[in-house]
Amino acid sequence: MVKNERGSTLVVVMLMILVFTVLGLSILSTSIGGAKRTEIREDQVTDDLDSIRALGEAVAYIKKTIDTEFNLPFGNPDMSVSTYHHNIIEAKLIHNPYGYRIENISDDREYNIKEDEDYTRVLKVSSGKYEQIVYITGMPSFLKYAIGSREILTLNGSTYVEKGNIYAKEKLVISNQAKYIYKGVHGIEPTTFPSVNEENEHQLFIEGNDIEYCPNNCYSAEETITSSFHPLPGEQIERAFYPTAPTVSKEESEYVGVDIEKTFKEKLKTAGFLSNHIDPFPLEINEIIAEGLNSPAVEVVSSFENLNQSPTIKSYLHLGEDEKEVYIDTNRLVIDDKSKWIVIDGSGIIESVGNDVMEISANILITGDLTIRGDIAFDSTIYVLGNTTINNVDIRGFNKSELILMTKGQLEIARINKFLDQVNTIHAYLYTHEDAELYAVGSYLRVEGGIFAHGNLEINAYRGKAKENGHAIEFGKGLENKPAESRLVIKNDKRLFLNQAQGLPKIDRLEVMTDLMRKE
Repeated sequence: MVKNERGSTLVVVMLMILVFTVLGLSILSTSIGGAKRTEIREDQVTDDLDSIRALGEAVAYIKKTIDTEFNLPFGNPDMSVSTYHHNIIEAKLIHNPYGYRIENISDDREYNIKEDEDYTRVLKVSSGKYEQIVYITGMPSFLKYAIGSREILTLNGSTYVEKGNIYAKEKLVISNQAKYIYKGVHGIEPTTFPSVNEENEHQLFIEGNDIEYCPNNCYSAEETITSSFHPLPGEQIERAFYPTAPTVSKEESEYVGVDIEKTFKEKLKTAGFLSNHIDPFPLEINEIIAEGLNSPAVEVVSSFENLNQSPTIKSYLHLGEDEKEVYIDTNRLVIDDKSKWIVIDGSGIIESVGNDVMEISANILITGDLTIRGDIAFDSTIYVLGNTTINNVDIRGFNKSELILMTKGQLEIARINKFLDQVNTIHAYLYTHEDAELYAVGSYLRVEGGIFAHGNLEINAYRGKAKENGHAIEFGKGLENKPAESRLVIKNDKRLFLNQAQGLPKIDRLEVMTDLMRKE
């Protein structure tokens, strides 16, 4: 039987035409869809860039407004809080003529700023899907940094900056050897270079652009081998940090320092030691305290238990006798009004008793030295005219607050849980007007706040294990790519100072700071 195949070629051709038509339409559809998606993505990117640019312009506008309206030399820092709020915050920032979306969130529960008493403000700037928190506050500059020095900052070994910026005015010195003192003998242990957290943005501010680093053979006992240290250009800073380095920058804002003695006198006047018409600055401290003995607003006490919390009392004065140290003789010292002050005329000791956590919620002025020991929860600002020693201590925040401590003399942080695996945490900003040294080689120390010296600051830290072994220390080297294994971790939190606004010194300018930009 003969098959009839006439017409089959036509069917095949039509089938092929159909297949190619379907394929062509699919390709065309995909191309059109891709073009539309590309167009949408371009619109999104354009919108994002516009929002980010508008956010940056709004923050720049806030900074310029504060500089020209409040800060010297063009502004008026002596204006009242009410005038500042209505004429600057409300009239020029919130209701600005440029349409920037700026909202005052200072009275939110998270911040709880007393707007009728303080210049501090928290603003939220929004643009599109982006927003940024802006802080305006009259605070000294040292609170902005995780670690810093107005002279020489030396980082020996493996300090780990989890969050925050680093500041060195005159010079930055970095080595990968940590110095330590064990049973009176000075030693050196090789370790890794310092590091910052790769997940956060970190700035290294160096005004003099003078950096030296040493990769080996840096010290011999207490002596520095100067030939081992080499100049390091800022663009090569990654050679002196491992595994993550900060970005070298110039600090654009003016440094705002603190005069501890001048602030001390000002706080004594606020605490009722002087009448409003008396200028405290020409007087000596002992003269002001003598005047306070006759003030009805000052109560002289011999114990800190069961203080009279009358609203007419502005301060509690404890007079030191025969150069004896004054103990805070209660494990709970909580003042109902943070505008009141505890004044110790002499040296003081703050030490927890037994296994209980000591609770201190009070601002304190000390004319002599200060020693802090034990497990203590602070919500305080403390000014010390002498030296400060922080010894075997665990400082935590009281009611989610912290300690801001400013000492005119030397600052020593010593014997923090030596060779124990547990971490000692210090929720505090620690400032000294002189030099400071910090060792975290045989101890684990976590500082949530910051450490700053107006003089030189030297920090020694080891990364890894360390334990006693007879007359020596046995070291176990940590992983180089795990900086969190450092025995010293520092985390700066710009928001912590908001809790201590009343205790901070009055300065002639307001600082504008920002949190990281966030996308809704």
